[in-house]
Amino acid sequence: MPLTPFLLDRKFLPKVWGGRALESVFPMQLPPAEMVGETWELYDRPEGSSRIRGTDRTLADLMREAPVELLGQGVAAGHGGRFPLLLKFIDAREALSVQVHPDEARARAEGDGGKDEAWVVLRAGPRARIIRGLRPGVERAEFEAKAHTPEVEKLLWMFTPKAGDCVHLPPGTVHALGPDVVVFELQQNSDLTYRLYDWGRPREVHVQKALAVTRHETVQVGAADRAVTSPAALADGGVQLVATESYRLRRYAWRTPHTLATNSRFAAVTVVGGSGTLVWPSATAVQPLSLVAGDTVLVPAVVEHVVLSPIGRLDVLVSDPGES
Repeated sequence: MPLTPFLLDRKFLPKVWGGRALESVFPMQLPPAEMVGETWELYDRPEGSSRIRGTDRTLADLMREAPVELLGQGVAAGHGGRFPLLLKFIDAREALSVQVHPDEARARAEGDGGKDEAWVVLRAGPRARIIRGLRPGVERAEFEAKAHTPEVEKLLWMFTPKAGDCVHLPPGTVHALGPDVVVFELQQNSDLTYRLYDWGRPREVHVQKALAVTRHETVQVGAADRAVTSPAALADGGVQLVATESYRLRRYAWRTPHTLATNSRFAAVTVVGGSGTLVWPSATAVQPLSLVAGDTVLVPAVVEHVVLSPIGRLDVLVSDPGES
């Protein structure tokens, strides 16, 4: 059977810092009485893989059976031959730990892939905060001495995010999310996190591993108060939020039908506002996929283009492997 676009079921992950905000941002029903910190919207991990909605098949099945048709010619699979990206929604009701992720070379020793990631802020409440890097003038020796103590709080660069901000976090970047922030996260397929400091919570920290991979990055004096990417306008009416060697992230807001080309590389379309339908070229008539906020549809590389039609409006994030 030829590959066609498909919706994915999500996985709910309760977290000590999570909350219930996702069910007010999106029309999704969270597990009762759970403080949900993350939903995994597209994932292919050793412990489980996204289920194709309405079937018993998974993303892992497709990666085994038709990896080139799914990913595209020349698009590398992730560590262990798995799908290369992982997409999430995160509700940071309280602050996540101060943490860092390893690059590909260091991650291999742990049996996983490196982790380059980006956040798109969907909601920022009155207490909202993001940490990215260190304050101007902080020396590496001072940071290493205080990284696992409450004194580190004085060394971290913190800013107040706004809805729509995109924050890029290359491997080795010291960072923390929250409190009071909801984001979409696009990342390389990895689940390696080294905690430096956890705000007094009695959870394991990984100070030596974290310091070994940390890039000593301080904010430049005179830098903008928010460490966010600068969106670049695209000829097709969207904006490019970030592009790396591993992925590209674009945003579109439509009120009329729009044709989205794949350029023979997979594209994950995540709806972050509004609703609509998605159709694609086919030798036979196909039923449009209905999309609501929170849905992710994966468009295989063998599908040349899709047509997205808003019902009123449609706001989407498009994640793909880029053009390199």
